[in-house]
Amino acid sequence: MKGASFAKGLGEWIGAAEVYDHEGRFAGMGHDKRTVKADDKNGSVTVAVRFDGPFTLAGEYTIVDRGHYRLYQGPLNLGYAEALSEGLVAAHNYWPTLGLSQRFCLFVLADGSTQLSLALLSRGEQLHWTVVGEYQRQVDVDSLVPVGVPLLDPAAVGDDPNGGRSEALLLRDGRWKGELQHCDSNLLPTLTTEYVENVSVTNANDGNKLEANTQLSGLGLAPDVEFEFTVERTSLWSGADALCGSAMLSGGRALSGHFHHRATGLRLWRREVTCVDGTKKAVLFVWYRGDNRLGASYGILDFQSKETGTN
Repeated sequence: MKGASFAKGLGEWIGAAEVYDHEGRFAGMGHDKRTVKADDKNGSVTVAVRFDGPFTLAGEYTIVDRGHYRLYQGPLNLGYAEALSEGLVAAHNYWPTLGLSQRFCLFVLADGSTQLSLALLSRGEQLHWTVVGEYQRQVDVDSLVPVGVPLLDPAAVGDDPNGGRSEALLLRDGRWKGELQHCDSNLLPTLTTEYVENVSVTNANDGNKLEANTQLSGLGLAPDVEFEFTVERTSLWSGADALCGSAMLSGGRALSGHFHHRATGLRLWRREVTCVDGTKKAVLFVWYRGDNRLGASYGILDFQSKETGTN
C-alpha cells in the first residue's frame, strides 16, 4: 500500500515466542521486549530489542520508513521490508551477531494491542530456528511476560509436534473465515473478498499423523480449490491435487510452504500463524508465475468449530 506507515507498531511491546529448531522440535520459549520509537524529523524508526531464549539478541537498529517499504540500517538488523498495510510488514533481513538471514512477517490485530509474527532464521538455505511470536503492548514496564500467554516447558512438550497442545491449531475440524485484502504486483490494493477455508480431518492417529481435506474459496488471484493433504509430525504435503505442494509446521500454530495452483500454473507462498488460544489466525499469501510476483493477499481469520459453528 503506497504511503502506508507502520504507526501501529510504535510503542513498548512484550512477547512470548515459541522457538523451534531446524527439525521442528520445540527448543524453548523466547522472552522478547521491543521499544519502537519514531523520529519524525528524519523519517526513521529506532527499535531496541532484548530477546532471551534458545538464542539471544540485544541491541538497537534503525529503520528508515519510506511508507510502502522500509530499510533496516543496523547495527543489530540489516535488510529490507515491505509494508503491505498499516498492520502488516514482510521483511527479508539479516542479524549479523547471529550470522542468520531472516524471512519475517508481522501482523497487528484489529485491537491495535496484539501482534502475531513468524520468523524463519537460516544460514544459507539451512533453517536454524523458527520463531512464532505473540506480542502485547506493554502496561507494566518491569514485566517480561504477556498477560494470558502460557509459557511452555520444553521438558513437558518434548517431541510433541503440536507444541504441547492436544491438536494442531491450524488443522482442526472446522472453518477459518474472514476477509482477504488483495494487492497487485506493486502491493497496491485491488479488491477485498470473503475468504473461507474449510478443514475436514479424515484420518488421524496418535497426534503424529493425519490426513485432511481442505476447501479454499475467495483466493482472489486464483479460482477456488479443494485438495487433500497429509501431515506427519512437522511436515505437510499433498498429492497431485488442484493445489499441490508442501509446507513446514511449527507447533501446529504456524505454517510456511509453497504450493502449485494447477488450474492457473501459479505458485503460492503461504505463511500463517495463529494466536495461542487458536481463535484467530493471520495469513499472508504471495502469488508468483515462476519467480515473477503477481500479487499478494492477507487478512485475519476467525475460527469456527464444526460442533458449535462459533469461535
